[in-house]
Amino acid sequence: MSLRYTLPKLALFVTCCLFCGGCWSKVEINERTFITAMYVDKTDTPGEVEVSLTMPLPNRLSPDRGGSSKEPYAVVSAVAPTIADALERIQTDLTRRISWGHTRVVVFGQAYARAGIDDTMEWIAREPLFHLSSYVMVAEGKAKDVSDLTPVFEETPSDVLREFSTEENLLKTQTLNVYASDKMNQGFAASLLQAKQLPMVSEEGAKKKWVSQIGGAIFKQMRMVGTLSDDEARAVAWAGRKLDSMSISIQTDRVKASMTLFDMDSDIRVRLVDGEPYFDINLTGKGELNSVIPILKAKDVGSVQEMQVEASKKIDEHLKQAIVTAQQKEADILNLGYRLEWKYPKIWSKLRPQWTTYVKKNLQFRVNTQINIQFVGSESSY
Repeated sequence: MSLRYTLPKLALFVTCCLFCGGCWSKVEINERTFITAMYVDKTDTPGEVEVSLTMPLPNRLSPDRGGSSKEPYAVVSAVAPTIADALERIQTDLTRRISWGHTRVVVFGQAYARAGIDDTMEWIAREPLFHLSSYVMVAEGKAKDVSDLTPVFEETPSDVLREFSTEENLLKTQTLNVYASDKMNQGFAASLLQAKQLPMVSEEGAKKKWVSQIGGAIFKQMRMVGTLSDDEARAVAWAGRKLDSMSISIQTDRVKASMTLFDMDSDIRVRLVDGEPYFDINLTGKGELNSVIPILKAKDVGSVQEMQVEASKKIDEHLKQAIVTAQQKEADILNLGYRLEWKYPKIWSKLRPQWTTYVKKNLQFRVNTQINIQFVGSESSY
């Protein structure tokens, strides 16, 4: 009888304890500042690093701020021997605690990237709130110069940089990709940004900073070793299934045309040829003609086929050149080693220690692009 009455009371007590639980180390939201982007640069002083952080200003984000023309974000910088020291100096001057839960963009200055991004990536790996899905980019000059771009379509500069990747217009490289490539002794490519002053109609003709994606930065073992053109970077993104659509212009003996490509896919396979790995890189996509000169007639099937062949050939050349450029730097930017490990693990275990050297001297591959023009449109004859 005693046990019969004791068990329900014990269950009730445990339930009450669960509801009474709380967070003893909580920090109020109005005591935090949420970092949206991180910019890392090398300074002129050897052994020093400059870290800049972008953060929203809550007092300027409120709807009743009276139409103030002041920017609703701030950029705070500090110089120190290490990333941790620089962040500590920034925190010392802030009235709120730094929170990394909203950080989605990391930009490295080119000088810092060429010297190696190991320190920053090591710090990120040990920060529990830093998302592995954050996007990694490289600025052609200093990363800090990108932090104050003019956000014409978005609220803050970090929103612009984030959308560069989420829209899948060029390369889409995340911190997780960086760690995986480094552990597997491979390489990767990240978007290369360029900042310049341009007169903008939206700013009443005043010259403002505009940032563009101008290509890709090639990395080998956490160090930037080369660059790709925008066409080459776009082909690499297509091969990595990280490109949503693109436009291409071609010219044959009969026509000059422009088209938009969509439904883009890739299939990378590895096979053995004379005991050595051989990679088949197949790209497929559909096309829609935007313009054709001279006017394309419905019966002119031959011209359509020629355009398909010419467009496919052009993409082939861009991707081949990107791979060859990366080969010269011993970088496997397509992570072909992954495919080799999946298909032939014994061969991969043998080649993995010297994979970068193998990529430069012995990598064999073939690129095959198939573009199928689905929509030719119609145009009235005069």
